[in-house]
Amino acid sequence: MVCDTRQDQCEETPLLGHNHAPEPRCSTRARWILIVLSLGIIAINFGSYLSMAPQIQIFESIICRKLHPEIALLTTEEQIDARCKAPDVQGELALINGWKETLDTLPGIFLALPFGLMADRAGRKTVLTLSLIGLIIEEVTVRIIAWYSASIPLRTVWFMSLFQICGGGAQIATSMLFTIMTDVSPVEKRANIFFIIYAVTQISEIVASPLSAWLMSWTPWLPYFLGVVFMLCGLFASMCVPETLPKSNNLSETGSEDDEADDDAPRTVRHRLKAVLNHARHQIMHHSRFIFAERNIICISIAFLAATVAVQSLTLTLQYVSKRFSWSMAKVQSHPPLLAPADLKQASFLISLKATMNLSALLLILPALSKALDRFLPPIRRDLRIALGSVLTIVAGHVLMALAASPTVFAVGLSVSSLGGGFFPALRSVATALVDEAEIGLLGTTIALTQGIGAIIAGPLMAGTFRFSMTLDGLWLGLPYMTATALVLIACWATLVIRVPRVALDGI
Repeated sequence: MVCDTRQDQCEETPLLGHNHAPEPRCSTRARWILIVLSLGIIAINFGSYLSMAPQIQIFESIICRKLHPEIALLTTEEQIDARCKAPDVQGELALINGWKETLDTLPGIFLALPFGLMADRAGRKTVLTLSLIGLIIEEVTVRIIAWYSASIPLRTVWFMSLFQICGGGAQIATSMLFTIMTDVSPVEKRANIFFIIYAVTQISEIVASPLSAWLMSWTPWLPYFLGVVFMLCGLFASMCVPETLPKSNNLSETGSEDDEADDDAPRTVRHRLKAVLNHARHQIMHHSRFIFAERNIICISIAFLAATVAVQSLTLTLQYVSKRFSWSMAKVQSHPPLLAPADLKQASFLISLKATMNLSALLLILPALSKALDRFLPPIRRDLRIALGSVLTIVAGHVLMALAASPTVFAVGLSVSSLGGGFFPALRSVATALVDEAEIGLLGTTIALTQGIGAIIAGPLMAGTFRFSMTLDGLWLGLPYMTATALVLIACWATLVIRVPRVALDGI
């Protein structure tokens, strides 16, 4: 087994050479960066959640008017709604949104390596700014296409993912946020800071969703365009963050040597192309060695991949409860503001419950647990125990959801699973403590790569198991959550076999 080695050997062998723990930075500077980044995250995610439901409604309206031109002659909302909820309209809407989400993920997968290396050479702020610019340009162009849908086919939005070549998209931006905070925070405080970053995302969703529903009562275009404004505010906030790339970065020295070698090389097009290809091959080999040469990095990657696929099962919650417990969900879409008024109360209960429990774990329970464990364990082992406890909590919650025969039991399972929301930030904190300072950026994009692959796998896997479960009866209706439980158990195993080398403990 790739992750199966003796613990005593691990404690004597360095993970990636000698891990030099970063020297303590000025706490005031770190606090300032955390505040600015948090404001930027809130603004960007607020804009994203504010636009999510309006975009679905606008796309639905565009498709409906194209496939059913006769709706222009209809006078009542019920008649129009009946046409727009027809299978042909919903099928086209699902096709456009599904492929758009998949294509949006691809730039982060294919460009993870070059932007990871760029972050370790040119700086984290540069990559973060590029990523946000690419995302915002894509969002603006999608709105232009929707506004001029009479002249531009709606499927053109698929090609707007090309703008994410600038910066690599959302996954790279997320990895840079965590990399910046890793640069300025000591290892003993890192997990709690990561908890805060994850929590502010939840706050954005909780506030933006009802506001979006309220604004949509006038017109969906208002929150749709307003979302871009908030995203621009998030971009400006991120540009206020100072560069945090360590000056002693080893990769910078390597980059200087490469530049000197390039200067000495012949300046013909053929030789320059050969030099570029050789450099690319060298960097791919370096990234491959980084991932596959060390057992702990492999285990961390497996854990992130499996858990990312598993947690996507929570996106099926609304559809699942409508079938399993016969909740009336006549107008269920992917977001609560599109529910019928009578259905919104039930659906919002589950969504609010999940968000509340997640926030409670990230802001109250886990920081208190972290402080208590500080008395007995060094920071790396503390964070590893928190990650393991969180993933076990997710397992327990998914088991309850899979076997739930009543809405009450399902709600309890959802609550328990949401309490495991500290798994990803805690495991990320462990990972940053186990690599050299010079490879923090590469680690971040490696995690982004595995999560991007997980997101692509999760869509068809969870949708397929859900469709198949609908042909079954009894407890087998919970097949999507049974599948998710198996994946979380894989993540649990991968976390369990991570070993902290003695050199990492000595560096604290």
